[in-house]
Amino acid sequence: MGAVLAMLAGGAGLFLAWMAANGLLVIFAGLLFAALLDACVRGVSRLVPLSRGVNLTIVIVAMTLAVAGFAVWSGFSVAQQIDSLIETLGRQLHTLEQSIINLGVAPSGVGSKPNAAASLVRFLFPDLHQLFGEAQSAFTVTLGGIGGVVIILLIGGFVAADPDLYRRGVLELLPARQRANAGLLLGEIALFLRRWLIGQLLSMLVLAILTWIMLAVMGVPSAFLLGMQAGLFNFIPYLGAVIGGVPVLLMALPLGGAGVLVTLSLYTVIHVAIAYVLTPIIQKEAVHLPPALTLASLVLFGILFGVASVAVATPLVAALRHAVLRVRELRGAEADGTA
Repeated sequence: MGAVLAMLAGGAGLFLAWMAANGLLVIFAGLLFAALLDACVRGVSRLVPLSRGVNLTIVIVAMTLAVAGFAVWSGFSVAQQIDSLIETLGRQLHTLEQSIINLGVAPSGVGSKPNAAASLVRFLFPDLHQLFGEAQSAFTVTLGGIGGVVIILLIGGFVAADPDLYRRGVLELLPARQRANAGLLLGEIALFLRRWLIGQLLSMLVLAILTWIMLAVMGVPSAFLLGMQAGLFNFIPYLGAVIGGVPVLLMALPLGGAGVLVTLSLYTVIHVAIAYVLTPIIQKEAVHLPPALTLASLVLFGILFGVASVAVATPLVAALRHAVLRVRELRGAEADGTA
């Protein structure tokens, strides 16, 4: 009877967790941001021996100024490049259309010289009525995303301000005999997330710098901005390289076919070197997930919880894997001690 009740309770818990998955993922993202703030505060404390609150304020102000400055600068840069990008895409579409006409397989009515902007709009948005419907849906999703970001920032800031308070609050919910091991496990997971984040940020920084240098040498416009976005997208393993490659491909179109091929080849080499050589070396102190398990977690999280969940899939699965392995070790140690 006890086993049946335990199974029912476990099933109910899993069902409730699945129903509240979006909220739980937001909470975990907030804790991940808290781990990042905590790592930054620990680093600042070594240089500036002030109270935790003062150092946390320094970190938050520095992050805010950096993000705001990058957003303003990138906005001006994108605005300057958008006209040339549309013109380049228009020329590419016109060249493709002429090639189809020369092959004799063009549909009727094709052959007149099109306007570049109009051709680009027709190519990207063939159904404008559907476009407005999708724009309304995207606006709704954006509002929800902004609310989620605000919650993540608040959770991260509150937890980073006094992590011991929330740690004690969690432990008080557990039976007294389990608090010691649970406290040890929470401390290890927090340390694991800090190390994972620092390693991931180092990999992202190296990739951004290498991509920036490569694109600048190739003569691709907005090389620094493209390098930064490639580094940011690299937070999502493997899939981030594909997403970040799309803007690089678009901005490399003026280089011609050979230039685009060389640029994408170098871009691929850099990402492969970072993913399979540098990242495992940097993450040697943390649990490194096998590539197949990482990709599987990204796909499953995307299907079950939406596209936004992909951003936190890897650290969450890595933390859960570490927790399961550590709990097994602690239980084995307890069994050996009682034997």
